[in-house]
Amino acid sequence: MYLVGARFDDLEAANAAIVELRQRIRVEPGEIGLRPLGSLRYDEPARGLVVAGRFGYRDVPALIEIIARHGGEIVFKRAEWRRPRPLSAGTERACAPCQRLTRLGR
Repeated sequence: MYLVGARFDDLEAANAAIVELRQRIRVEPGEIGLRPLGSLRYDEPARGLVVAGRFGYRDVPALIEIIARHGGEIVFKRAEWRRPRPLSAGTERACAPCQRLTRLGR
């Protein structure tokens, strides 16, 4: 899965993009949303909207094309984070105090 977000200046364009995404790409309920664009610059409040969601990696090219056609700008696109794989048994080591206790037979 990929997390993708796009910035829009216009609410109608953002909504049109969402409608087309739902029609052309299989999007699970709750996997796409529309929110006001945030900003850390309090002297200049952010303007615009963000459409963001989770999409299958095969859908990303079509998604980018739909967003661009509706006037959106991709602001992030990345693979969804996953937990690291567990260490293999050969690389697991106890901490130094635990190793000492093991050697002492405790």
